[in-house]
Amino acid sequence: MAKIRVSYEYTEAEDKSIRLGLFLIVSGIVSLFILGFCWLNPALQDLQGKAANCTVLSVQQIGEMFECTFTCGTDCKGTSLYPCLQIYVNNSESNSRALLHQDEHQLITNPKMDSRMAPW
Repeated sequence: MAKIRVSYEYTEAEDKSIRLGLFLIVSGIVSLFILGFCWLNPALQDLQGKAANCTVLSVQQIGEMFECTFTCGTDCKGTSLYPCLQIYVNNSESNSRALLHQDEHQLITNPKMDSRMAPW
């Protein structure tokens, strides 16, 4: 028995729909590459911190005490009070005076520290 081959030709509307679908897929992939290389890559590079040398300009004890809870083992726990310090540094990268923070999280959670900066 011989197999019957059926050839199917697309109508003009189906052909246009297939071309449109392929065009949308290709343009979406090209858009992802453009977004990734032209916008996202520089934005991610800006998020990376740059190393800079800082020179301590002044250290001030502002009179407040900071409560710190510590553990040094299973049976060793406690709370201590430490004085709050403001450390002003000169940033060699931007050549500007700044209040030193441990990290960006500390800067966000303690915004009142910036309002105490004395004029230079």
